[in-house]
Amino acid sequence: MLDRMPSWNRILHSRWLFRGGLILAVSCVLLVAGLLVYGAYLATFLELPRNEDHPALRLYTAPFQLKAGLSLKVARLPERLQRLGYRAVKAPVASPGDYQLTPEALTIFLHAQPETFVKANVVTLALEDGVVTQVLSEPDRTPIFPVFLEPELISGLRGSSRQVREWIPLSQMPPRLVEAILAVEDRRFYSHPGIDPMAIGRAVWRNLTKGGVVQGGSTITQQLAKNLFYTPQRTFARKVKEALAAIVLETKYRKQDILESYLNEIYLGQAGFVSIYGVGEAAHRYFGKNVGELTTGEMAMIAGLVKGPNTFAPTKHRALAQQRRDVVLRLLREQGHVTEHEWKVAVNQPLQVAPPDDVLADAPYFLDTVLRQVEEAIGTPLPEGLRIDSTLDAIMQQIATEGLENGLARLERAYPALRGSDQLLQGAVAILEPSTGAMLALVGGRDYRVSQFNRAVQAHRQAGSLFKPFVYLAAFEASRTGTPPYMTPASLLADEPVTFESEGVTWAPQNYDKQFRGNVTLRSALEQSLNVPAVRVAKVVGTQPILDVIRQLGVTSALTNDLSLALGSPAVSLLDMVTAYGVLANRGIWVHPTSLRAISDRDGLVLWTPAPDRRQGVSPQAAYLVTSLMEGVVQRGTAAKAKVLGLTGSIAGKTGTTDGYRDAWFVGYTSELVIGVWVGFDDERAIRLTGAQAALPIWMDIARRMLPEHIDPFTPPSGIVARAIDPKTGQLATSQCPEQVEEVFIEGTEPTVYCEVHGGGIWERLRHRFGFS
Repeated sequence: MLDRMPSWNRILHSRWLFRGGLILAVSCVLLVAGLLVYGAYLATFLELPRNEDHPALRLYTAPFQLKAGLSLKVARLPERLQRLGYRAVKAPVASPGDYQLTPEALTIFLHAQPETFVKANVVTLALEDGVVTQVLSEPDRTPIFPVFLEPELISGLRGSSRQVREWIPLSQMPPRLVEAILAVEDRRFYSHPGIDPMAIGRAVWRNLTKGGVVQGGSTITQQLAKNLFYTPQRTFARKVKEALAAIVLETKYRKQDILESYLNEIYLGQAGFVSIYGVGEAAHRYFGKNVGELTTGEMAMIAGLVKGPNTFAPTKHRALAQQRRDVVLRLLREQGHVTEHEWKVAVNQPLQVAPPDDVLADAPYFLDTVLRQVEEAIGTPLPEGLRIDSTLDAIMQQIATEGLENGLARLERAYPALRGSDQLLQGAVAILEPSTGAMLALVGGRDYRVSQFNRAVQAHRQAGSLFKPFVYLAAFEASRTGTPPYMTPASLLADEPVTFESEGVTWAPQNYDKQFRGNVTLRSALEQSLNVPAVRVAKVVGTQPILDVIRQLGVTSALTNDLSLALGSPAVSLLDMVTAYGVLANRGIWVHPTSLRAISDRDGLVLWTPAPDRRQGVSPQAAYLVTSLMEGVVQRGTAAKAKVLGLTGSIAGKTGTTDGYRDAWFVGYTSELVIGVWVGFDDERAIRLTGAQAALPIWMDIARRMLPEHIDPFTPPSGIVARAIDPKTGQLATSQCPEQVEEVFIEGTEPTVYCEVHGGGIWERLRHRFGFS
């Protein structure tokens, strides 16, 4: 019995071996079958992308209206035409895109505008001293209205990640660029079947000896499969899928097709908020060149980016980018793709990055803003092929960008202390059309490549004296409805020492120059930006009515409910301030600010248009009074240096300087345009300059190039009356008063008492009684 036990064990052992082998065989068969099925699935559905597979997201400026009163010089109309591809001709215009300019007329053969169903047609702009007097349709020369130049394409983005790419056929790629990428990424690309066992073995050995993942073994085909079809997860299962997909691609497509797709689809870094894909766009974004114009060193740098696009980006990490470039150049030399002389020349060349000077570079803050609004309107991810019609005016954007850049540089030259730190002096510009709420231009900082933080929209800084007009606006609104304290522009305010107590804290506001002027008119108090009278008015009006008015003007930032509100203690955005001042320019009507006009899909179907969003924020009468006060700021007050512009007509505006001289502001407007400027440091240290010294000169430079020479005056609404007053008393002037000024009032609030200091007034009373005044 005992002798049979070993035989029984052998039998059991053999059975277990058989079963184990059977299970293993079945598992292998199932695994192979699964791989074959998955491979067949991949072979059916995997396709390499083509250029037409990624229609660009097209972003357009606003159309430009051709109308009477337009100055060719101020509007820079010839430049606008050239940007749209129009051609200047000496003979009469003959085909779409021609234009002929003479001293008497500008004749344009307008391009067709299929999206608005407008056919190509000829119009003539009759001119007198460079100003359009009529817009006529040809050939019958009848007046035509409205007429628009077509929108300008300012950006072609692709994909939900805000990608930019330019598809280039492999036949147009420089051979050395292809060699550089193959040298560093997949030197056996033309000999392996999609996976490279030698590279995998080498990577496994290095990772084992180094105790971690220090090298990958993926081929170019595997990288392409991963980028196109799989998530970035680093798991064994995903690696197997990636390898199988690579083999399928190699079976289904030629090596040249795979390489072309790879070179056009590979991620190569960021240009601000935009993702750069493909070697063509990398050449454009980093060097401002076409791929055919790249030097050997530049090609090597682009090849080196594949390993770590943001780590080795020359715009961010110049030293690392140069080291990586030199690694690629060494491989090119070792593999015989460059000579010893070519290698020495390339490796000794300094790395020079020259991003292009195009509209994408000129308006990146605006583009970021409009894309965020698109995402809010239709959600994310954004469908490919969208057409986005924005409110941008490309010429105004260019003027604003140049104005801010040049103005900040001038300040640094004039005040060297502004350059004494690692942080650059910063600024922002916002330009709004008050009647429509359209953002015409937006500059959120000095250099978007260095900082993508949008200081026009995202930054919240104390507004300083920009809030003083709101205090007086609240007072005028109260007076209009018969509520105390019954204030008008002629009211006398005490500019004298005063203290206020709140929760046990005593506050004694001071003027900018630490001086007091006694009694001053409300108009003079705002023109000279006096703090003490503003706080006194806020005290008697009450902070809640002032807060209510500020909210009606569209300010959405958090606000403080105390008397410091009168001096602009709340932190607000530049867009907030431009919107609020736009309400004053627009006769008290608030219009929602927007950068977006419409969104259409790739087939032209309109997906979104803005719903009307406007309301009467404040009365047109109170808005006009405050505008009249701020005209005085520009004519006689803290912004009087703006008069050197030589502009005639009505400009209203207000300077702003915060406590400690950390922020400098100026917001100025006409009836058609609001321009706001902010200057300061991101870390909020003092610039030790006022709004008149820092922000106003930049505003002046922008306005000088943007506003017409003759600006239409602000039209008073019904319910406004004018009276001659004595500025010393605020009472109606008489013939005995040594000084008389004309002042405006909301009807029913004008003074009725004649000057009690200088006497007289008998003849004035008689004239008024009999209707002669």
